[in-house]
Amino acid sequence: MTLQTKIMRGIYYAYFLRLVSMPGVIQGFAMLGILIALTHFVSIGNVIQNFSHVEVSRIGSFIYNSVLSTEMWTLLLLGLFIFLSLSLRVRLIPKHNDSYAFARG
Repeated sequence: MTLQTKIMRGIYYAYFLRLVSMPGVIQGFAMLGILIALTHFVSIGNVIQNFSHVEVSRIGSFIYNSVLSTEMWTLLLLGLFIFLSLSLRVRLIPKHNDSYAFARG
């Protein structure tokens, strides 16, 4: 292994650590984990099927009754997912000093 290969491997490792340590990336992985965990408690197909049979005027009461009759783990995971999605700071158009979308500042 040459010296250039060792140096470049260190640079790639440092870049990967910098990329993974960004708050947006960490929150994204947490949200993905929550969605995967939700699939163990909620059948997405059944939710879509039930939601498609609801009249438009009854959507609010349907969601309200669904939330009241669901399990505590599902509510906890949904609340955590909503909290993370609302607190995610993503700039789609970077400022003049930012070069990436998941900005730290």
